[in-house]
Amino acid sequence: MAPTDFVGMLLFHFKFLDIFVAFSSATLLFAYHCEKRPNFWPRAVGIFVFVRVLCLIFAYTYGGSIALEAFYSGILIILLLVGLSLCYDEKPWNLVFYFCCGFMTWYITDRLFLVIASLCRLNSTLNTYFVEGTVPHILLYIGSFIVTYLFIFFAVSRRMKRLSGSEIPMQNALLSLLLVCILTPIFYFESQVIANYNLFFYNLLNAGEIVFYVFMLVLQVLTLDEANERAKFHTAQMLWREEEKQYRLTKENIDALNIKCHDLKHQIRDLRETGQVDPAYLDGLERSVSIYNSAVRTGNETLDVVLTDKRLHCTTHDIQFTCMAEGGKLDFMEGMDIFSLFGNILDNAIECEEGLPAEARFIHLSVRGANQLLLIHAENRFEGTLEIKDGLPATTKRDKEYHGYGMRSIKRIVEKYGGNFTISAEDQLFQIDIMLPIPASARKENV
Repeated sequence: MAPTDFVGMLLFHFKFLDIFVAFSSATLLFAYHCEKRPNFWPRAVGIFVFVRVLCLIFAYTYGGSIALEAFYSGILIILLLVGLSLCYDEKPWNLVFYFCCGFMTWYITDRLFLVIASLCRLNSTLNTYFVEGTVPHILLYIGSFIVTYLFIFFAVSRRMKRLSGSEIPMQNALLSLLLVCILTPIFYFESQVIANYNLFFYNLLNAGEIVFYVFMLVLQVLTLDEANERAKFHTAQMLWREEEKQYRLTKENIDALNIKCHDLKHQIRDLRETGQVDPAYLDGLERSVSIYNSAVRTGNETLDVVLTDKRLHCTTHDIQFTCMAEGGKLDFMEGMDIFSLFGNILDNAIECEEGLPAEARFIHLSVRGANQLLLIHAENRFEGTLEIKDGLPATTKRDKEYHGYGMRSIKRIVEKYGGNFTISAEDQLFQIDIMLPIPASARKENV
């Protein structure tokens, strides 16, 4: 066998595998940034092999039947969507969205190749080189996909990666899927029919399809932009609600302080007028003053502010609050992260305790260093049942979109510092344990 024949055979067999491989590659252009599930590669390879074998079976059994081809195509679409969900830990409608973007990319590339190959065959010099199955024809096919995919990757999919994290609305993903499933077969069969009659209109139709799907791909990016802006707006609303809650709690503390100061003024005035010291009276005075002996000194100024504020709130709401904290171990963290982390931990606990009888309310917090780790433990009592979903407690409130944000904020901060945390809710006791690695530089400073 001549070397050119051998190369041609290899390229032909590569092209024989093209549709599924090219389509899968196009989908991965958009899904590659998604978080992978455990055992990603065994899953991906297994699904790829299974669907590829199925493609070969379908190719040899459909017998030219349009109805059977449409049925097989539907099965493959479902299997590919299921495969994506098994490989990537991503929202379902986002995967549908990326699937549609991949399909459009593949279809644009395929139509572009057909137009270029057809134009090459119009030239009498090039005609013999671009007959289907020849080496130049197959190299043109492979080159078209490589060049177009690289362009789409840098122009579109990388932009989508920067916008990742947004949740695509269900209606947008479904609309894209319906357009792909309905319009593509129509375009495909129209081009097949026209190709037998008029090459000019065949190329014109293919060019029109390219323009249409490029427009749809741009529309997909704009859809993701809109979803990203919507997510930012919701995040801003959540932050505003959190700030509103912080303001309310601080105002309650100030109001309680004003009331106690008013009581103290009366007690001091009565003491001055009577000139007598009643032990019971002094006990009341001592209790009033002790409420404000809440300033906490842990060795970290930001933590001191948070704990002092929360301790005062607990005192005025009959919540027993105990704390043991080595604040100096927190120096490697940014001040706002400390404020947000401990503020959210204690706010969630306080909110839970305020719904319990006064005698059952308690919160315990400990912060300590051990073996190059910062260990944070918090616990409080709760009533009823609490569902832990994806490592986080599922909110029982109706407004699920805005509640639970505190726990997500805790998770974000823990992940930022390379740590991990666990949550348990057993025997009416809610516990959260956080482990953060202390950087070597921070350990040296604490020595």
